[in-house]
Amino acid sequence: MKSSIYLSILIVCLTLLLSSNVSAAGAESTIYPDLVVEASSDGYDSDDDGIDDATELMLARKYSPYLIFDEDEQENVHTIMQLHQVTPVIHHSGKEGAMLVYVFLYDMDNGADFDRGWTDWFTDPIDTAAGVIMDPFDQFFGKHCGDTEVIYFFVANYGNWTNNRLEYIFWKRHYDPYEETSENAVLYMDMNDGFGPSHPVIYVSEDKHGMYPSHDMCENYKTDVVQEKLESAAGYLVPGILEDLIYIPVTPKMEDCSGGETMFVNVTFDYNVGEAKSSATMKRNVLDGSIYAGYDPWDNGAFLGRSDTVKVCDGAAGGIGGKWCGNPYPSAEGHPCDKDDWWFSSSISSSYSSQCMNENTDRWGSDYYNFLLDGYDATPCVQACVSDPNCVSYSFVFPGNQGGDKAVCYLKNAAPEPYFNDQCISGLRADCLN
Repeated sequence: MKSSIYLSILIVCLTLLLSSNVSAAGAESTIYPDLVVEASSDGYDSDDDGIDDATELMLARKYSPYLIFDEDEQENVHTIMQLHQVTPVIHHSGKEGAMLVYVFLYDMDNGADFDRGWTDWFTDPIDTAAGVIMDPFDQFFGKHCGDTEVIYFFVANYGNWTNNRLEYIFWKRHYDPYEETSENAVLYMDMNDGFGPSHPVIYVSEDKHGMYPSHDMCENYKTDVVQEKLESAAGYLVPGILEDLIYIPVTPKMEDCSGGETMFVNVTFDYNVGEAKSSATMKRNVLDGSIYAGYDPWDNGAFLGRSDTVKVCDGAAGGIGGKWCGNPYPSAEGHPCDKDDWWFSSSISSSYSSQCMNENTDRWGSDYYNFLLDGYDATPCVQACVSDPNCVSYSFVFPGNQGGDKAVCYLKNAAPEPYFNDQCISGLRADCLN
């Protein structure tokens, strides 16, 4: 009886301890005055993307992920490096914001893990049996030198970047297209860094380092690639006509997650790779002086892991360069930034001030003329209003709303009261003449 009471007390204590640091709620924005001052201190924008350096650093720090590794992970977590990019985007929902790209560099990918828990024998006996048979050979399934893994967070901007919220997560299983998950699919960690519970908890699979929003998404991963590789191997053993008749009806689970070390990076601007707008905005030397020195983060050549050690490699990881937004290389299916209009309007140079172009603002009514435009740049709409003495104000509505795939410019002969609308830019002609 006493032992059961002690056990109950222990469970309650552990529950309270975990709940004090991990939150299941979304990463709501909280405005911290000291961080706002840091984000707007000098306004310098070294990668010319419309988001100043201090703001990029604030966003990258606020949403830097908290990684949980598997208990049997072979990589030394102290040799893992994190690079990042903060790039302005329009989400396919039409929301303006930034894509936070976090790339992690590993020395080795030590192959899949086909070993399963005892409960899988009841739910999936055939594939579990196949996993047991394959388990002694799992390090030979996909093992290679070096590893580059990435996860993407879309952060919506609700006003001058001081009001922001993580809303979507883009992640990729090894052999599958990118998937998009809402922010409530993850837990959040409070790292006592002033941001509150804003750091997404990400589960990293054993040895292959796939990044998953939840433990179950990792543990339950299956892929037909396993079956295809087994059939291909069997084909070598049984060449000729029988090779085409071989069918191995198994897709064993190949990932294992959690129970191991954790990792959290206090982000610094030194490892921001910049943007692909020009050679001047691509920061190619961020790995200089590290254990991965010699690699260009914008190059998409083979990545063999640490450059300060010598090892024999049967294969190499894919390059780093193809993971960034705006990269010039062919992208994996569903790449979060693989579209023509990923830059949003405030990243486009304009001679008009923010007083003239009020983002996230609309003015209803008093329209006397409207026309369609391409893209998210409101400048032609502003110019039309400035050029017409009858125009008192204007509203620019983003593509994907009233004009189909076109933007709509409304010229107005009065100045209706402004109101919040994250699909619009509006302003007064008088403010644009100053």
